[in-house]
Amino acid sequence: YYWQDTDGSYWAVCEFIEGSVTYDRADTPELAYKGGQGIGRFQAQLADFTTPLVETIKGFHNIRWRFQQWDEALAADKAGRKAELATEIEWIESRREKMLDFWKIVEEVVLPMRVTHNDTKLSNILFNQNGDVLCVIDLDTCMSSTSLNDVGDALRSYTNTGAEDDKNLDNVEMSLEMFKAYAEGYLHEQKASMVQSELDWLAFSARYITFEQVLRFLMDYI
Repeated sequence: YYWQDTDGSYWAVCEFIEGSVTYDRADTPELAYKGGQGIGRFQAQLADFTTPLVETIKGFHNIRWRFQQWDEALAADKAGRKAELATEIEWIESRREKMLDFWKIVEEVVLPMRVTHNDTKLSNILFNQNGDVLCVIDLDTCMSSTSLNDVGDALRSYTNTGAEDDKNLDNVEMSLEMFKAYAEGYLHEQKASMVQSELDWLAFSARYITFEQVLRFLMDYI
């Protein structure tokens, strides 16, 4: 399942599924439910895979690593923007302890390490013509992490009532209806493989991943 080109580079390949369908966005709770099924089934099928995977993106969801980068960015203040961002910086700092508390239980393996996809947007799930889940695609970011990183990133995406890059923040809220639909689809497939700590922190995962993105993007701006 690979091809090597004339430059010696390797390309991952997979079987082409004739007639498969993808969706760019979950516009209904029913589609959100099926998106949850797709990721839940992917994780459930790999629940007994315990071999560590290569870290293809260094510290991708590691908030301790991200805070180290954040502290360095604030100290350097390369663009001279730090002074005008006091409110935003305080928003980040007021949540530092809670986010590190979550990551500590990841480091202590209170939350088990699993195979995670790390790009759980709906368009990375193939459906058949009847709208049923076929499989998950785009596996180049698969790594070993907590399953809740996948859940949180999906919830961040699925429940957003605005566009991903919406300039009108009045459009942006979290749809609890979509949250419930995705979570029910995910748990239908994966709950039997989960430990209690994963269930306890499942809802928080959406806050964690959303915070991480805010931190990264604000850090880039600084």
